[in-house]
Amino acid sequence: MAYLGRQIFELYRRGLALFVLAPVIIAIVAIPEFVQHVAEIRIGFFDSHVGAKLLANDPTRWAFGYAKLAGLLIGMFAAARHWGTLARGRRWWQLGDIRWIALILSMLLFAGISALVGLLEQRIPTLLFQILYWGTSIAVLPVLLPIVGALLGDPRAHPLRDYWRDWKALPLLVLLLVLAYLPGMAAHYGFHYLAFGAPRPLVWVLMIVDPFAVALIASNVGAALALVYEAARGPATAPAA
Repeated sequence: MAYLGRQIFELYRRGLALFVLAPVIIAIVAIPEFVQHVAEIRIGFFDSHVGAKLLANDPTRWAFGYAKLAGLLIGMFAAARHWGTLARGRRWWQLGDIRWIALILSMLLFAGISALVGLLEQRIPTLLFQILYWGTSIAVLPVLLPIVGALLGDPRAHPLRDYWRDWKALPLLVLLLVLAYLPGMAAHYGFHYLAFGAPRPLVWVLMIVDPFAVALIASNVGAALALVYEAARGPATAPAA
């Protein structure tokens, strides 16, 4: 329990520290989120719960939504890279040490298996699809470790070589990822709940604060990924000169 307590403390310490140590990563997440909020306010998304449902798939909203999702994903990986490279005296934006081939192969494996299973949704019984879907969703989780390793420039990163060994890190990975999401996601949904139907000045205040809650999700997830990688494989080794 003491070990888990230290990991959880370090998760939140790193997540909050990133706001001071790497504000550019926070901006990568927060700015696209805020820009989408500006568009949502202008189209009346927050005028009421009913209006929000009608505008949920509005093309204008999703035009900014894709940028927001990209910023969130980049922010998560940049946060993990920040903590993984810091000990080696490098900075997260110095991308020359990334193991690009291992990264691409690992990401293709991670996303490709889920995509292939998705193609079966209309072709097999619902119960069988659900079993297959959740089974593969769990089965690909260990592939997150070589993804992180490749991002950190660790020459040991390989999409398959350590797959079975990486299963031992799965409980810690799931726990820390859940805890990483909880504070920011709770605040995010809370701000939106308060914003629906609220006076316009209050909506603006809430939607100015909300991007920082989303940035907290990214910073916490990045910290979780780095911590699990350190726990499973030790610090990322320096790339060969």
